Amino acid sequence: MFKVAICDDNEVVCSEIEKEIIEFFATESIQYDIDVFYSGEELIASLREEEKYDLIFLDIELDEINGIMVGRFIREELMDDITQISFISAQTSYALELFQVRPIHFLVKPVARSQVFQVLEKTLHLQGRQTKFLCYKSERTEKKVPYRDILYFSSEGKKIFIHTRQGDDCFYDKLCNLTIPATDFVRIHKSYIINRQYVVQFKFDRVLLSNSEELPISRMYRKDVRKQLSLWQREDL
Repeated sequence: MFKVAICDDNEVVCSEIEKEIIEFFATESIQYDIDVFYSGEELIASLREEEKYDLIFLDIELDEINGIMVGRFIREELMDDITQISFISAQTSYALELFQVRPIHFLVKPVARSQVFQVLEKTLHLQGRQTKFLCYKSERTEKKVPYRDILYFSSEGKKIFIHTRQGDDCFYDKLCNLTIPATDFVRIHKSYIINRQYVVQFKFDRVLLSNSEELPISRMYRKDVRKQLSLWQREDL
């Protein structure tokens, strides 16, 4: 079980992050649980009862006991160096205070969905637990393939073809129905969705993959592809 806590005095922020966590785990084969707290006191009370979390999204600007105080409680009083803490704030001037708490990330409000995904991915990676699978049915057989092995999806008629490093397979469905990690995949054409891990070069109207295949970027998707490419480049800095 992967346990996540969200602690923010803004219910809307908590709801948004919770929704993004649920969306993230829709493509994971890992059981998870989410607890939501609206004050530092509530979170500390839960921790005092020996509740353990793999990851805590923690607002800094909490009343009474703020996020930094909660972080220090976790690190210094509980002597817990395993729980990952991702601070959330509307400000960016906390560098010195955060140093002793050793957070995995610092998210600036409004929190982007891609940032939540990034924190979850990094935490799972550090734990050695992350393997996302595409589950599908082909020829009456239930199958699954790690997303990391998929170069791209293509469609023809009512079939989706999965092109992987090990070979190809297919099943009946539409590309628009796929639930795939938005942090890794982007649609470039009505018939193609690619995995950015295998992109060698983006060009104006086509993309070159590591297996030397070139796929077209249709006019309809060029703006979205450029936007997603720009976002990925910022995240990789």
